[in-house]
Parts: sequence; C-alpha cells; structure tokens
Amino acid sequence: GFPGFFARALRRAVSEVEIKEEFRDARSGHSIDVLVRRRLAAGSTTVDAPARKWAVEADGPTHFLRDRRTPSGSTLLKRKQLGQLGYTVVPVPFWEWAPLRDGEAKRRYLEDKLGGDEKQ
Repeated sequence: GFPGFFARALRRAVSEVEIKEEFRDARSGHSIDVLVRRRLAAGSTTVDAPARKWAVEADGPTHFLRDRRTPSGSTLLKRKQLGQLGYTVVPVPFWEWAPLRDGEAKRRYLEDKLGGDEKQ
C-alpha cells in the first residue's frame, strides 16, 4: 500500500544522503521510518562519541486529519515523545514528497530538512 511504498522510497533517498535504518525505539516502542545518526565530535574515533539522532517520518495521509494538513493527535504525540527521548523529529509529509520526481530532488529536499550539513 501507499504507506509502505512511501516509507521505502524515503529510506532509499535518505540512504543517498547519509545513513539509513528502519528502527524501533526500545524505550518507547515507536517505530521510526528512517533513523539518521551523526557523531557530534568531528573527527572523533571514539565509538561512544555522542551522536545527533534524527527520526525521519514518512507522514502519509493517515497521519493527518481530514483536512490532510493538520497532524493527527497520535502523530503529534509520537513526535513529542520521540523529541523527549532526544530525537530531532523530521516529518516528511506526503504532499511535499510526492512532487519530487528524481533522486537528486529528493536528496536536496532531505538535506534541507536535516539542516543541510549532513554530508561532510
């Protein structure tokens, strides 16, 4: 269906930007469509160096109310809980993603959503 296709397309595009990973947060039980991590200490070789974590969410039509632009209560709650767990939640709404026709446009879109500094 649409949600699975959308999430797979999103994972493919993120893999071109940085890293990809389907992930379930053990503390909350929430599924994260794409987890992007980047070490904060530039040039660090320490395995336990702190990392910034982005939870990239493929927000299809079911994540919104009937107006298709207002996030549902469950979507807002998930975003809030993930934020409290240290994730930067990056929603990718279907109406922004759908017009992006090629890999380059998707890559640029995701780089912008992630702050534009993820490729170094």
